[in-house]
Amino acid sequence: MPMDLTPRVSFAAATALLVLLCTGCPDFARWRLFWGHRDRPGSAAPHAPPPVAGSGGSASGDPSQPSVPRAVGTCPELATGKVAIAGIDVQLWAGTPEADQHGPLLVYWHGTGSSPQEVDFMITEVRDDIIAQGGLVAAFAGTTETGQNTGTGIWYTGDFEIVDQLVGCAVEQLGIDVTRIYTAGCSFGAVQAAALSYGRSSYIAGAMLNSGGLVFPIALQDSARVPAVITAHGAKASDEVIVNFANASLAYAKDLVSRGGFAADCDHGGGHCGAPAALVSAQWQFLKAHPFGVDPEPYAAGLPASFPTYCEIVD
Repeated sequence: MPMDLTPRVSFAAATALLVLLCTGCPDFARWRLFWGHRDRPGSAAPHAPPPVAGSGGSASGDPSQPSVPRAVGTCPELATGKVAIAGIDVQLWAGTPEADQHGPLLVYWHGTGSSPQEVDFMITEVRDDIIAQGGLVAAFAGTTETGQNTGTGIWYTGDFEIVDQLVGCAVEQLGIDVTRIYTAGCSFGAVQAAALSYGRSSYIAGAMLNSGGLVFPIALQDSARVPAVITAHGAKASDEVIVNFANASLAYAKDLVSRGGFAADCDHGGGHCGAPAALVSAQWQFLKAHPFGVDPEPYAAGLPASFPTYCEIVD
C-alpha cells in the first residue's frame, strides 16, 4: 500500500534548501547535497539473510519466530570499543552475559553530521540496561554506500548486510536472545532504523524512532513477519528538516499497522530529536514488551499508565 510521505520535494528544491540550512549551521555541514538513490558499480541489492536457530529462534517457516543470519567468515571480538565488521567501523557497548543469560541486541543509527556517541546521551538508560543484561548495543560509524540511499546520503540499504554479520557474530559470541533484536536512531538515523525494520523484518522485533520515518519506499522483507514500532517526534511546525518528521513518523506507523504490525506514536510537541528522557524510557519499555512474535498483543487494551499521555496506539 503506497505511503503518503508528504511533503514531497524535488532534487533541486532539496538541494537548495540544504544549502540554505547549512549556511552557518555546523550540524548540517557534513550533509551531502543530493537526494535519491545511489549504487556503486557492481553492487548488489541486499540479500535476505540465511536462517539459523538460536536462543528463542527458529530456522523453520514459523512466522512467530525470527529467521536470523549466520556469521560468514571470522568475527571480530565483540567487546566495548570500536570494531571493524566487513570493513565498516562499528562502535560497541557490550555486556558480559552470565551462564544461560541471553541479552538483547540494539542497532543504533546516528543523525546526519553526528557520531555513534549519540548513544551515550540519547539512550543512556537503554544502553545501561542492555549492558546489564549481557546484551549488545552497536552504533555504525560508517556506511557501505551501496544499495538504496534511505535519506540524504548518510545511510544505505547495503548497510543491512553488515547488520546481518553483526547479528550472526553476536549469536555466536554473546548468545543474544534472537527474539529481542531491535533498532533505534535519531533524525536520518531514525529513517535508517525504519528502513532496517522493513528490510530485515525476518529478525527485527521492533524499532524506537526519535524523529524518523520512511523517506523512500522500502520493501517489507517478509510479509508474514512485521515488527512493532514506537515513534517519537515533535510538533509538525517544529520538527522539520527537509522532511516533516511528524508526518513521516505517523505515515510509517500507519503503514506498518496496515501490514499487520503494532505501533504507537508519541508527539512530545518539542523540537527535532527532542524526545525527553521519560519518553525514551517508555519507548524502551514498549520494545521490551514486544519480543519477536509476541502473542497476544500486550498493549491491546491500551498503553501502560506510566507512558506519557501524548503517546497513542496507531490504528
